[in-house]
Amino acid sequence: MAPGDAIGADPPQQPEFYLDLAERLREAHRRAETLPDSVRIPVIRRLLVVTEGVKRDPLRASERLDRLLQELPPRPGRPSTR
Repeated sequence: MAPGDAIGADPPQQPEFYLDLAERLREAHRRAETLPDSVRIPVIRRLLVVTEGVKRDPLRASERLDRLLQELPPRPGRPSTR
């Protein structure tokens, strides 16, 4: 096993999966920017954990990101991405 390989994880092979994941991460960061500091900082920490998790288990990280996006308010003037 090469360094950085995930143990037991079977990452999706479709580039579309990773493009969608990256766009959802960007959207989560954009939405977090509008939050007050007391809420934004913990949300950014969660986003960093999700981002790090993509390396080990992309599917689980995507699920965690979906849950986080459901908790965040939509950006003003923008429809939800999901």
